[in-house]
Amino acid sequence: MAERPSRLTDLVVALVLGVADALALAGFAIVIVLVGMGNSGDGTGGGAPRHPGFSYSGLALAWVLPALLALSTFIHARLRMPVTTVVQALSFGVGTLLALAATNMLLSIA
Repeated sequence: MAERPSRLTDLVVALVLGVADALALAGFAIVIVLVGMGNSGDGTGGGAPRHPGFSYSGLALAWVLPALLALSTFIHARLRMPVTTVVQALSFGVGTLLALAATNMLLSIA
């Protein structure tokens, strides 16, 4: 590998990716909330379950964002961009927590 990018480049890329990640994670959280609210029953209980199983495609979609954030963290670490790597790692942590919440929600409504 040649040399690492300048500190200014690292900061600009970190800022741009941080904003993009925040928007993506906020959208993902909103989708989780809306799906959860849409599938919450009226509280009467009883009767057969409304959903006989869960969707593997829903689980796969829930884990796409954390997988992409993990890949981005690895790539920026290999490019020796420390600020961007930290921003991406923090976003990866939040994305993983949201994916775990989405998985729990999908399994609970199954």
